[in-house]
Amino acid sequence: MLHVQMDSQKRAYNKLKHDLEPWRNLIVQLDSVLTWEKNFYPAIIAATITAFYLLLWALDMSTVTTLALAGLFGLAIDLFYPFLCRFLFSPDNWNGNQEEQFERVCTQLCNLKLMLSGWYEYLFSAKERKSTLFVTIVSVVLLALAWIGALINNLLLMYLITMMLAMYPGVQEKNVFHTIKNYFGCAVNSKIQQLRENNKKAD
Repeated sequence: MLHVQMDSQKRAYNKLKHDLEPWRNLIVQLDSVLTWEKNFYPAIIAATITAFYLLLWALDMSTVTTLALAGLFGLAIDLFYPFLCRFLFSPDNWNGNQEEQFERVCTQLCNLKLMLSGWYEYLFSAKERKSTLFVTIVSVVLLALAWIGALINNLLLMYLITMMLAMYPGVQEKNVFHTIKNYFGCAVNSKIQQLRENNKKAD
């Protein structure tokens, strides 16, 4: 059973890597930006996302128009990128480090795909096993989302979600939370030590 599962995962990985092969240069460049390979990349990410949502806010387009233009933009990229790629990226510049980075991204995407697929199967198997509990939990979650959507401006909400998703890979890569935790931990310990010394002097 384990052997069959590993073969299935390997086939899924090979298929994903083959499908993404034409986009490998763009994927590697995007991964470098999202993982903050250079110190100024977080500022570029924040500025780009902010400018994009400011443009959406200024244009004030309807949802249907926005989705239609997003689809048209995606179609244009899919159509013209193979031609532009020949001019933007030279195959001779592709090296072992980039190949390793590309394989790492493919592995992460494959794991994410398998995780989402697993959650999807779990949710619908839960629907069959415990339909009442499933309907109750899903209803509560959807009502909570509806309440949040009514409470906060949808464009602002999407801006915050997009910003968090774009920043997450860099935060994870640079261990920002661990650094903040250590910093505040040291500050709290220092403060406690100082209070103890002051109490000893007062005694």
